[in-house]
Amino acid sequence: MKKLFICLFIALLVVSCTKKQNDKVLATIDGDKITLQEFNKELDKIPMNMKMLVATESGKRNYLDRLIIKKLLLKEAGKAKVESDKEFQDRLADIKEQLLIEQVLKKKITADARQSDEDLKKYYEEHKDEFKKDREINTRHILVKTEEEAKQIQGRLKSGEDFIELAKKYSIDPNAKASGGDIGFHPKGTLLPEYENAAFQLAKVGQTSGIVKTQFGYHIIRLEGMKPPAYVPFEEVKDFLKQKIAQEKQKEILDKYIEDLKKTAKITVNEAVLKEEKPETPQKTGAPQKTETPSKVETPVKGDAPEQPQKPKVKEESQSAK
Repeated sequence: MKKLFICLFIALLVVSCTKKQNDKVLATIDGDKITLQEFNKELDKIPMNMKMLVATESGKRNYLDRLIIKKLLLKEAGKAKVESDKEFQDRLADIKEQLLIEQVLKKKITADARQSDEDLKKYYEEHKDEFKKDREINTRHILVKTEEEAKQIQGRLKSGEDFIELAKKYSIDPNAKASGGDIGFHPKGTLLPEYENAAFQLAKVGQTSGIVKTQFGYHIIRLEGMKPPAYVPFEEVKDFLKQKIAQEKQKEILDKYIEDLKKTAKITVNEAVLKEEKPETPQKTGAPQKTETPSKVETPVKGDAPEQPQKPKVKEESQSAK
């Protein structure tokens, strides 16, 4: 019993300290307080990818300044009695309706669209060809301005001089001095066609091409390595699959949910009114009235698909022969 009393006392003490901490006044505007609790509540609304911007003292100070400006503008809106404006009330009603719809769909769709790792692996195995990487090669090159220079380099290579050292000394590729002309691994279709045609014909590591002309000059290419066609590992595409499958499931659930709502509701449409040519247009008063087209449909419509996630790309090193 004594232990229970001590635990309760400590818990109450912690709650009391937290409450006092949250009640601290961070700023005042004409006597109106901004407490630490209110400020932290605003910070919690910031998207996760933006949290770093307010992690520093200067970031917090900037965000507090934004909150102060927000309070000042709200005070001015109150003085101007914006809330009584009909346009404001109509817009407020639209926003409220949209929020209600979003909450209903969020509860209905999000829970049902979850998938296990087993679901993801099953999808991966059934669509494995979508995640197949083409054959890749790693090449090194020496780039010079004229064919004559290329022939001289070619001769020196045949006499046994080191390819990397010649690349560092004579290649006009800006990266050659540091890389020795190394391009890195690349699949077909990422570099200049003339370069690739010659590079992909090399069959053995260490084999050197003839002189290859491109818009940048004259290349001599050496094959450094090869990777056969392979599948992107499951772990590398797991997050992509999670997003993709969730969106597909959400669309299916949404379509079915709306169909079920329609089936259980008694809906009648006045076809005669629907077929009327046009609703009555307002009378002109001075300048012609402009009809605004809504930028987006705010109520869910069957067939509306969410944006598809971007398929993960194979990591590639930068290439100077692009």
